[in-house]
Amino acid sequence: MIKLSEIKTGDIVNARFEDVVNTGTVLNIDKEERKVLVAHGDQEFWYGNDQLSAVPLTPGMLETLGFALSSDPAFTADGIAYIKGPFIVRYLKKDGNMLLLTYRDEHREINNDLAVHQFQNHYQSMTNMHIGLP
Repeated sequence: MIKLSEIKTGDIVNARFEDVVNTGTVLNIDKEERKVLVAHGDQEFWYGNDQLSAVPLTPGMLETLGFALSSDPAFTADGIAYIKGPFIVRYLKKDGNMLLLTYRDEHREINNDLAVHQFQNHYQSMTNMHIGLP
């Protein structure tokens, strides 16, 4: 379950109805009803907060969001890096599951697993632009 206060329009989440889980984009949030409108494919449905779950941030999801694996030794000496324009996501080997987010001169160290919607919120606060599914 994701806290409703963490979700913003445009965030990517998993929405479950019965035994089917679909990954989609948040279109609207009704805080009074505690429901979220999620689009997946050509369909849109309202889901309760308890039907939503986080999508883990993985290298595959970064590629879906438009990031490319870097082969530049300056970024990959201590792990792997994914780049999209001036934004860099580095998975550091020495610190286990630590992520380093870099945008120009701003750096953020994330010491735990990060969900896609949380990454989107970091990206937006650092760049003033939203990132989502193509």
